[in-house]
Amino acid sequence: MLKVKEGFVLRTVAKQHVVVPTGEDSVNFNGVITLNDSGKALFEMLKEGTDEASLIKKLTDTYDVDPARAKDDVDAFLTTLKEKNVLT
Repeated sequence: MLKVKEGFVLRTVAKQHVVVPTGEDSVNFNGVITLNDSGKALFEMLKEGTDEASLIKKLTDTYDVDPARAKDDVDAFLTTLKEKNVLT
């Protein structure tokens, strides 16, 4: 199960979706993560807890994208979140 760590919140500021750290995470995290609409949808799913297959299905169901491209996009998104230490 993939899930966003407590302390990371999604906000929309000036029509841009951003993930910002709060609490202790804000000390070790520099900056924000900016998301497009699909990234926002995936992040919201990750806040509740989900798996990679569900994320891929969300992209293919919502956007005109084939499963292979959706998998590549989800893999890249998850890699970024893991590198930033946003996932549990």
